Amino acid sequence: MANLLSPNHWSQAAREARDGPYVEGARSPRPWLKLLLLVLLAVTLLLGAAVALGTLATVGSEAGWLNLEMFNGTYTAQSLMDEVIFVATLGVVLFSLASALLVAAMIVYRRGPGAFLWPWPRGGFGLFMTGFAVMFLVALALWPVMEWMEPGGGPGPLLDPAQALDARLIYAASVTVGLLIAAAAEEIAFRGVLLRVTGSLTRSLIVILLVNGVLFSAIHLDPDPVAFAARAASGMVWAWAALRLGNLAFAIGAHLANNLFIALLQAPISEAAIPGQNIPLEALGLQAVSLIVVLLAVEVLARRRARLF
Repeated sequence: MANLLSPNHWSQAAREARDGPYVEGARSPRPWLKLLLLVLLAVTLLLGAAVALGTLATVGSEAGWLNLEMFNGTYTAQSLMDEVIFVATLGVVLFSLASALLVAAMIVYRRGPGAFLWPWPRGGFGLFMTGFAVMFLVALALWPVMEWMEPGGGPGPLLDPAQALDARLIYAASVTVGLLIAAAAEEIAFRGVLLRVTGSLTRSLIVILLVNGVLFSAIHLDPDPVAFAARAASGMVWAWAALRLGNLAFAIGAHLANNLFIALLQAPISEAAIPGQNIPLEALGLQAVSLIVVLLAVEVLARRRARLF
């Protein structure tokens, strides 16, 4: 552990990240021209995906198969089943858009999906489970402090005695699947495509991590500065995990755990995701603690993978 905290360790880790597949492996001729082509093709495919989603929102039944009005920034579910539908719709929308972006990147860069998602494929399920366990356990340990900082929030959906037990269990299982799809979609877009694209443009890890974190936070359209900083920090740490471990598995697990903890024990995602909630500044301290633990876990795993592979 002492060695993990030494400057020498982090200097070496930075060199290894730059020499990894998301940076060194992404180098290609005329990267800025390819970026322009990616933007043009991605916009085209994303518009196509948006049209397809809009069609699903208007056909198939009186209300359509998808209720896209859920994403107007003010929607809150009125029941556990409404929340299940919201999370499922969120997963479908995000995965459709992320898939369109991935296809555009595959065409422009002439690479298969593995180049963006799992350049180092070994140990994926173990990394996923470790990322999930670390993030969830850290959130659980910090939960009493969260409740002390923001009292009066009431029990989360899983612990709400006003809801029947079977309804809560169905809710837990359903939102786990929906949030897994949503987390995978965001990781494909940001820690997959975006990470490799920025790796083709620069070898500066600071620039790569900042671009990833800031764009990841900006896409959530939340004007609250504390929420923006917290999401940006999470995006940077999950980008570091992908750089060090060579695939998205750990980041997907950690991302899922973060969102699932909120959905089960704090508040429904439709409520928690409403922008502009004026999160207290002290929340950044808790975020820093959790992300430091995640960083140390990533470094332990990176060492272990280096010895095994």
